[in-house]
Amino acid sequence: MERYVYKRGGKQHDLLAAILINLLPTLLLTLVFQLVPILIAGWYSFLKVNLMAGSKQFIGLDNYIKAATDPKFLQSMATTVEYFLLRVPLQVLLGFLLSLLIYQPRRWTGVLRTIILLPVVTSMVVVTSILALMMHPSNGLINSMLIMAGLPAQGFLTDPRQALFSIVLITVWKNVGMTMLFFLAGLMAISPTLYEAAEIDGATALQKHWHVTIPMLKNTFIFVLITTTIRSFQVFGPILMTTNGGPLNSTRVVVMEIYENAFVFNQLGYASTQSVLLALLLIVISLLQSKLSGRKSR
Repeated sequence: MERYVYKRGGKQHDLLAAILINLLPTLLLTLVFQLVPILIAGWYSFLKVNLMAGSKQFIGLDNYIKAATDPKFLQSMATTVEYFLLRVPLQVLLGFLLSLLIYQPRRWTGVLRTIILLPVVTSMVVVTSILALMMHPSNGLINSMLIMAGLPAQGFLTDPRQALFSIVLITVWKNVGMTMLFFLAGLMAISPTLYEAAEIDGATALQKHWHVTIPMLKNTFIFVLITTTIRSFQVFGPILMTTNGGPLNSTRVVVMEIYENAFVFNQLGYASTQSVLLALLLIVISLLQSKLSGRKSR
């Protein structure tokens, strides 16, 4: 497909106008529900806002100084980073391996695709509720199976040492199907002649994936890493439904801290500051991931 090049002329103006008209609803929604709230949050981060009284007071960098020395906020940020380090490698690796498993059409491929993608189209509330019941410490399905196998029952969501990883398993199980789809789309775009040439050179199946598949999926890996990272730092629903930050604050992530400061403790200005700091951290991590991935590919 040839690349479109804009040229002056009446027909080109009509085409450009049609493109802008079609994009206008999306641009308006993005402006109203994303860009404007971001700007408002940035401004509120310099204010002391009382929603009940309807008052706003400019306090400069006080909120940022408070955030830098707030042990609860720093601990929640550390917990979020730990969750990110547990979830992202697991979800990316599983998604990649599953895409390789179902790439070649076989008799059972259609059924397997359906099973993997079923959690993706299921509500997070439903998925979390089902898995939370399965992980129940006394009468859950998983512990029942462990006891039948002669293994000790596990605390899962009620054990401070296991709760965060249990949340990771819930979110990975819910989202790994979408990650698989991204890798599957990338695999379908790789020319079969590359694998044929590698096979002629005597490459094994593992060598073909190492020297052909992974390098050709570089952009897909970068995209999946960045999007999964953003979603990891925004995790909130599964934790609110299961542990509510417990036990012993072992699953208290930064979004829960922001939520409570804004809507429970009526500190909207401080919550906006925490949101800005989280956004800046995400930007830095995304840029680092992109740069590191670019260096590895070179």
